[in-house]
Amino acid sequence: MFATAVAFTMVLSLVAVPASAQTTAELTAQINSLLAMIAQLQAQIAGSGSASAGTAVQYNTDLTVGSTGADVTSLQQFLVGKGFLQMPAGVSYGYFGPLTKAAVASYQASVGITPAVGYFGPITRANVNALNVSTGGTTGGTTTGGGITTPGVEGTLTVTTNSSGLVSTVYEGDSMAPIYGINVEAKTSDIAIQRVKVNLGTNSKIYTKGYSRMYVTVDGNTLASVDLNSSTVVKESSTYYITITGFNLVVPKDSKKQIVLKADVMSSIDSTDRTTLSNINLAVPANGIRGIDGAGIDQYGPSSALSNRSTSFSAELAETATLKVSLNSSSPNKTTVVADGGSADDELDNLTVLVFDLKAEKDDVLLTDFILDIAATGAGGATASTSVTLLEGSTELDTTSATTRYATFSNIDFLIPKNTTKTLTVKVDIRSANSTIQNFIATASSTGMTAENSLGDTVTIGTYLTGSATGYQIGVRNAGAEVTLVSKSITTSGVAQTNGTPVSTSTLAATFNVKVKAVGSDVILGTVASATPVFGKTGATNSFVLYDGGIASSVNNATSTSFTIPSNCSTSGLTNGCTLSEGDSVTIPVTFQIPGRDATGSAVSSGLYSVGLEKINWSNSSGTLQSSTFMAGEVDWRTSDVSFP
Repeated sequence: MFATAVAFTMVLSLVAVPASAQTTAELTAQINSLLAMIAQLQAQIAGSGSASAGTAVQYNTDLTVGSTGADVTSLQQFLVGKGFLQMPAGVSYGYFGPLTKAAVASYQASVGITPAVGYFGPITRANVNALNVSTGGTTGGTTTGGGITTPGVEGTLTVTTNSSGLVSTVYEGDSMAPIYGINVEAKTSDIAIQRVKVNLGTNSKIYTKGYSRMYVTVDGNTLASVDLNSSTVVKESSTYYITITGFNLVVPKDSKKQIVLKADVMSSIDSTDRTTLSNINLAVPANGIRGIDGAGIDQYGPSSALSNRSTSFSAELAETATLKVSLNSSSPNKTTVVADGGSADDELDNLTVLVFDLKAEKDDVLLTDFILDIAATGAGGATASTSVTLLEGSTELDTTSATTRYATFSNIDFLIPKNTTKTLTVKVDIRSANSTIQNFIATASSTGMTAENSLGDTVTIGTYLTGSATGYQIGVRNAGAEVTLVSKSITTSGVAQTNGTPVSTSTLAATFNVKVKAVGSDVILGTVASATPVFGKTGATNSFVLYDGGIASSVNNATSTSFTIPSNCSTSGLTNGCTLSEGDSVTIPVTFQIPGRDATGSAVSSGLYSVGLEKINWSNSSGTLQSSTFMAGEVDWRTSDVSFP
């Protein structure tokens, strides 16, 4: 009544202006503008807090008979939702015809807009736009999924939970963390979802200490959001609720969409409150979701409250930053190398002894200090203390020396970005090697590291700084054979026999291609006929071990080993042997065979068998027998398993 009185006063004041000052057209335009302002004021007074009842579109264009387009479709959906329009079956939205005109006239009459002629002009536009004014901190105004394509058809709304893509833990300062998932399914008719109500539990800390804002999202798009505070959260009995409106999600008939509720987390939560918040359950109450079907009828779901879901609250992500240490797969395998550099032929620079990974999670982590352990065993003279270098790829991070097996890298300030793995390499300079092997094993452990998160706080060892990387044994001498495996394979042939005669058998054959290089001096290799062949039995041990199911087998059948040393290994002056000159190398194919039965006719027990190459014999230039046994027991020097016999 007050608004109407003001309106008439304003209109009369305009009419009282002499005609000479303004034309009739100008007066009419001003009157229409004032009436539009009055209609908007009336709508805000009448529709305060009912934004969900309106459309999500703000209209800026007049509409009348013959108009087409998205504004017409949205207006028709608004009128259907209000009950002023019934779209006949088969009639598409988007054309302003006589039915729409009549519906607009009915709406105008219902809200006191005169004359109610069905013209969607500035006064009616202002009235409808005002219904979309959001209250209580809600933002939205989004129409998603197109218009309703089933006018006049009643539908059914089904609401269930959907946990896909949700997080189990939120952290201080998180933005739009996905905390609750809802499936909305439309049946028989399209349904426009326009409201989501959420049960926040019975503890006000959920919005005073925990979440600051909540969002309604679909497919990653935000439809609406609302601040959580004492003005927007409503307490019903002992339970707190938040209602989010101001959006229009159209779910096509016989299909479903996942609504994901997301939340902003307050930036500072003390530990006691984090514990309390982690025990608070959220849910969607019965009839918490409202939509409108093609017949303009409100549809609600679920029929009973959805399952509760709680989310753990944790300290700021940076405070829980983790750094994990692990061995990289490219770290050198167990081997023996020859140091033959320097004036005394006893040095080797930049020998790689370890490759390891550092993985940061939840925050950037800065590695500030690092102590490397280089353990040495054996009676050899080689040392690895002169120079120890830490690298990322080819970039040197720091170089230091080792004291009593430990090398300390100080103030390296190496950054590992959040959710990133960095790979570091350790190289050492070998000095004073002699003919006796000295073995080195390098270890990078979290217990020897100091790191910080992005806040500058220390990452706690054992809690957030964990793991270790221990490299494989690297043996060092100053002269001899360097041995590497080129390839390996295993085959079976023949048909398995039963016990008894005849003694013909199936056969298992393992073939290895082994590269031998003479470094620091000449190397003598024994042929098959030698008493000390490169491959074969010397003393009590054989170069090959048969494994049954990964365990060394006790099978003692007659075996044979065959190989041929390439011709560039000189036989001059030797019987059943050859000399591989310093710097030269040969690749020797060697085959180890075992029959499926022994000489008495006893068959090998069926199983999964493999063969490991575990010893290679050679002699130094003075003829002293040596053996390379670093490969003993190593899976890398073992064939795959085959079924035999």
